[in-house]
Amino acid sequence: MAPPQAMNSRLWVNLALALAVVALAWLVFFKPEPTDSSKHKLSSLAPASINEITITPAQRPRVVLEKHSGNWMVTEPYAARADAARVESLLGLLTAESGQRFAAQDLARFELDHPLARVKIGAQEFTFGGVHPLTNQLYVLTQGVVYLISPVYFVDVAKQPTDYASKQLLDAAENPVAFEFATFKLTRTDGKWQREPADILSQDDANKFADEWRHAQALAVSQPHAFKATEHITLRFASGKTLKLQTAQQDQEWVVLREDEKFAYHFTLDAARRLREFNKQKP
Repeated sequence: MAPPQAMNSRLWVNLALALAVVALAWLVFFKPEPTDSSKHKLSSLAPASINEITITPAQRPRVVLEKHSGNWMVTEPYAARADAARVESLLGLLTAESGQRFAAQDLARFELDHPLARVKIGAQEFTFGGVHPLTNQLYVLTQGVVYLISPVYFVDVAKQPTDYASKQLLDAAENPVAFEFATFKLTRTDGKWQREPADILSQDDANKFADEWRHAQALAVSQPHAFKATEHITLRFASGKTLKLQTAQQDQEWVVLREDEKFAYHFTLDAARRLREFNKQKP
């Protein structure tokens, strides 16, 4: 009977041989194209030429993003302004490069027979499959070729539908010139802010207050099914447009519902203080 140390040694040798056989079998099975130090581009489309993106996850509603007059909008499964940064990230697929590619045969071996998601950018579709067991890269099929790319390109594809909506409360073109709260009004006329009821008023503070609203960005957005408002706020913009808001404190956040979009924007209580309490600010 062989001593324990000899048995352990033979066990490790056998294991190493088995792993080598598996590695060789993997190389034969997958038959990657010969690669060199160059990278393979996944697309020749220019991001600036794209006007529509469709994301179809395996088990979630599809999301459609469309560009109108230079602005990206979500059109399915709801209507909203789109998160510009997320759109730019999705368009990054067009400039992605891969160090390895495969013939698009027997897609099941790449888990592309039941893909995680499909993303159509303009006229080009990208289909996301499984993860490479050694590199953790993703298999992506596009234009009849399977590529390996970084999983970072899947991060935005895997988001919830509401994550594609802009978290910016006001659009860039919405420049507020009047605020109407239950306890006070603030109006800019001929470039000068006035407050009702009259009080000590710092023009710098009034401008900062308006800027807080112009740049207000929520932590998250949602589609509320039932919203019980405790406060109503009306904003008027330089364009003449009027926006009505409903607000309510829920747990440890302040929620603002845009009546025109039917979308709720979730802010911290600290942000709520800056957006609601100008009447307590003094020069």
